[in-house]
Amino acid sequence: MRQLEVRLKPWEARQIRQLRDHAASGRIVKRALCLLLSAAGKGAREIALLTGLSPRAVTAIRRRWHEHRLQSIADRRRAGRPPVVTDRYRRELRRALRQGPMAFGFIFTVWSVARLSTYLRRRTGIAIGVDWLRRLVHAEGFAVDRPAHTLAGKRDEQAYRRARRRLQRLKKGRTKRTHLLNCGTPTPPPLTCCPIWSNAGQKRDTN
Repeated sequence: MRQLEVRLKPWEARQIRQLRDHAASGRIVKRALCLLLSAAGKGAREIALLTGLSPRAVTAIRRRWHEHRLQSIADRRRAGRPPVVTDRYRRELRRALRQGPMAFGFIFTVWSVARLSTYLRRRTGIAIGVDWLRRLVHAEGFAVDRPAHTLAGKRDEQAYRRARRRLQRLKKGRTKRTHLLNCGTPTPPPLTCCPIWSNAGQKRDTN
């Protein structure tokens, strides 16, 4: 089978060398090398060994060169993957953030990222990572946090309030003092008392 010949004009060769030296991807480098080697008279098998391409790929590069010239070297624009986050997902996200979890029958009052992600997955069938969801929440002007767990609703609130008031009084020193009662036993006078009391009942030494 006759191979396609590649003949480059001087300005085309310069353009291809520039593309090779400033390529945005390795694929462009290999295409540029393939064309330069082809113009130098190298065969497809030899070029395949030098570039790592298959002989079929070398032939395809040569054929595209004849059809599109320099445009054949650049990467083709590929249809990207459609965005996972749809308009419906964003609408449900905004609705959940504005109304809060209790509006949808949940017993907690604060969205966490994990809970919000689970709710949106059930509503839309779309699951995304928590980091991505956190960025979407911030982009909507909201913030989600870890919910604070309390004992509200699980305790005797009236007894709790009484105990709390008593604790506040204890902190302020307003508790009732307990006084010791005298059981009737006379208290002996201290040793260092007034002279009259200490000399009572003693005989005066006249010597």
